[in-house]
Amino acid sequence: MTGTAAERSLLGSLMLNPDSFDFARDRASADDFSDQRMGAIFAGIERMIGAKEPVNTITVGSHFPDWIIRGLPPTELDSWVGEVATAFRSGEFADAVRDAATRRKLEDISRRYLAAAQDPAWHSPDAVSRAIDELQQLRENATSRRFVAKKLGAILEGSDEYDWLIPGLLERRDRLVLTGAEGAGKTTFVRQLAILAAAGLHPLKNAKITPVKVLVVDAENTERQWRRAVRQMTLDAARAGSADPAREIHIMAGSRIDVTRGSDLGEIHRLVDEHKPDMLLIGPLYKLVPRAINNDDDAAPLIVALDSLRDRGLALVMEAHAGHALGAGGERDLRPRGSSALLGWPEFGFGLRPTAEDPDMVSVVRWRGDRDKRDWPKHLRRGLSGEWSWVPSEPME
Repeated sequence: MTGTAAERSLLGSLMLNPDSFDFARDRASADDFSDQRMGAIFAGIERMIGAKEPVNTITVGSHFPDWIIRGLPPTELDSWVGEVATAFRSGEFADAVRDAATRRKLEDISRRYLAAAQDPAWHSPDAVSRAIDELQQLRENATSRRFVAKKLGAILEGSDEYDWLIPGLLERRDRLVLTGAEGAGKTTFVRQLAILAAAGLHPLKNAKITPVKVLVVDAENTERQWRRAVRQMTLDAARAGSADPAREIHIMAGSRIDVTRGSDLGEIHRLVDEHKPDMLLIGPLYKLVPRAINNDDDAAPLIVALDSLRDRGLALVMEAHAGHALGAGGERDLRPRGSSALLGWPEFGFGLRPTAEDPDMVSVVRWRGDRDKRDWPKHLRRGLSGEWSWVPSEPME
């Protein structure tokens, strides 16, 4: 087997999911590979991505003659892909490749200058100066290139276009946390959001949209509960929309998980690799960690884990339970139970509050200010016969 385990795993993860190349490119380069042929493959994959070519073991192997890669059968690429469980770790593999390259270069510098120190003709001031220069250059190269500051002008040249999944409501990389009192209907609303979007229907407007691929990681409800709750909605949405939600939604339900544990988080990333969703429904938040979220230290690893999923270009929709404390007006506070760190984290935070005057009506209460303008309604009412479970109580823009 050629190359180090990290080099093989890095290339295997890139062929498994080329979308992870940006994570790798910020951490390693083709020059960091101990096997020049594998470095050439890394550089070649970068060119293929730039040319919008499909990247997989077959297409990469077909370029071996062009890249002058000899003594390495293309069939070996399959074993590299088989060595990795998920492309989520491409950044980790790239860090290992860069670290190994730094160690090799440091050993080379040490070996050369140790040998030079034994030479009677060695001029120490010049040699020490050269050694310092090489070590400084090595330190600069060893540093990850993840952090890049752009000029404001370069940022302003970018596009202001929204990358909508649900026009007016959610775009890629949005984080929405929905809370509510027990029985307020938040779970039904989240399911409606997923099923109608997957069918190519706007969840709150009478409008068609591009069907959305959805992955659900439900740590509270079982498959049986999902089946009973959404069967009719799924059938109705399939008839009214342009896609069948039964085919566009994948669900993992009924298992409590710990996303702060590498193995569990890696499994969720594997599901993302496998199903390539546009939207991830995950929660409730309190069942994604092994203990209660009581302070910022409890919330921090949860936020880091969920942000790693959001970094895959997903929209994150999450349920959370509201606390039991009463607010200043004597009504139940709808902020998520636990750490205050959860309050400022998502782009949008809503709570569903039943109204005293109408049991079939809820107010959509913002417990944090929106980070961007959206068309979320102020009130929802339970749908009548022939309507969806929740509909806006007033016309939407």
